[in-house]
Amino acid sequence: MRKKLGFAVRLVCFFILLGSCYYAYCRWITPKFFTDTDWPTTTTFAGFYDLDKDSVDVLFLGSSHGVTSFCPQEVYNQYGITSYNLSSDQQGLVTSYYWLKEALRYQMPKAVVLECYFCFPYIADEPLNSDESYTRKAIDFMKWSPIKAEAVRTICEIDDNQDAWSYYLPHLRYHERWLWDNPDRNDYTYRSMAGHSELKGYSPLHFYLGEKGEGFEPHDMETAEGCAEMAPLMLEYLDKINELCEEKGISLILTITPAVSANIDMCNAVRAYADREGCAFISFNEQNVYRQMDYQMDVDNCDDGHPNIWGAVKVSDYIGSVLSGQFGIESRTEPQWEATRGDYDFTRDACERWHVGEVDAYLSLLNYAQYTIVIACQNDVYMLEDSTVEALRELGLSADLAGQDGGNYLAVISDGKVLTEQFTFEEAEYQGMLPDGHIPMYARSTRTEWGSGETSVFFGTENYYSENSGLHVVVYNNQNRKLVDSRWFET
Repeated sequence: MRKKLGFAVRLVCFFILLGSCYYAYCRWITPKFFTDTDWPTTTTFAGFYDLDKDSVDVLFLGSSHGVTSFCPQEVYNQYGITSYNLSSDQQGLVTSYYWLKEALRYQMPKAVVLECYFCFPYIADEPLNSDESYTRKAIDFMKWSPIKAEAVRTICEIDDNQDAWSYYLPHLRYHERWLWDNPDRNDYTYRSMAGHSELKGYSPLHFYLGEKGEGFEPHDMETAEGCAEMAPLMLEYLDKINELCEEKGISLILTITPAVSANIDMCNAVRAYADREGCAFISFNEQNVYRQMDYQMDVDNCDDGHPNIWGAVKVSDYIGSVLSGQFGIESRTEPQWEATRGDYDFTRDACERWHVGEVDAYLSLLNYAQYTIVIACQNDVYMLEDSTVEALRELGLSADLAGQDGGNYLAVISDGKVLTEQFTFEEAEYQGMLPDGHIPMYARSTRTEWGSGETSVFFGTENYYSENSGLHVVVYNNQNRKLVDSRWFET
């Protein structure tokens, strides 16, 4: 009897170990999308599970238009309303519906804001109105429960090209990934990268649409006559989302976010649905809303469909005023939103930096511990303006460069600490590791006997090289492990 019991225990331990190894393998082989990309879907959904229970009063759902439009931290900073953005790129309404059901296991929101661009045909030959890979991005990192099982069953019934077993056993879908898409460092750092959900599902963009947006005329909805036809499946799941919200006593707010690509017939169709079903509707393309926000498509959008961070601030402030004033959602203080105020300031300054060409203003935007900064200058150190020297000192450098002529200057700052600061007539160099402990860093500033010079900055195998005289600044984001800028300034 004892032998049989011992055998049974060993057998159970073997299967537990086998299951653990298989789980780890599946987690490793499943593609991940963190904040080192424009669409950090994995971070969005993993971060949701880190929220305190019943801490969210508003949920945002929708496609990439929603990802870049609704910034929960901006809403919290201005109105004290706690929200989370569960939108994702090419999120069809089937996915939105099941993520709403999943979210209600953990949160009791007072309002759901649904971005409706994907109510309309997007990829006509795809049964789910979006590519299979985008559905996988949104569903793969949902926790297993009867809701996920139902989602998988529904998805595979609608799209018979998808295999339900590949959701349960991900290696069936991704087992050849190491051949066609070599696993990268994100496959080995899930725990650390998934935890960077400080923006709570929002993803910032920093480009300007420019002249393509200059001629945009906001919609006069009073004169709208046509109605675009919604995709039948999307309409079916819009009904389901509406019914679920009614059942749970949640206010549903339908929106069309600022987009050249969202025409007046689309907006009119969503308005007609909202009027029929008794939902609220906001078109941010409607002329009264557009002008109240002081929106400018050429500088507040990144492209024809997505607001940049400055546009998102305007959209978020507007929706916050509606949530507070019209729906009576009260302000409250929540530690998880308080803790990320600084991360949001960092993000706004990081986006601002892309459009700053003057050296002093540029340096003033780098004073964050999240950066590793390499600053090098050859020959022209003595020509730096006093204001530039003072800007360097604000970063924690001594920058004692007065009267220096013809030498090499090299400084490295990381995590808010000065790792090295050198002024020498010899070659200046520094060698170390980036804060993640995996990527080597090497910086060198040299000057030849003929007076010319060069700067080389290596992060791993990538060389950010300059042979221009003047100030060379290379900036690396320690948080998302991504080079963000390599800039040369004439002195």
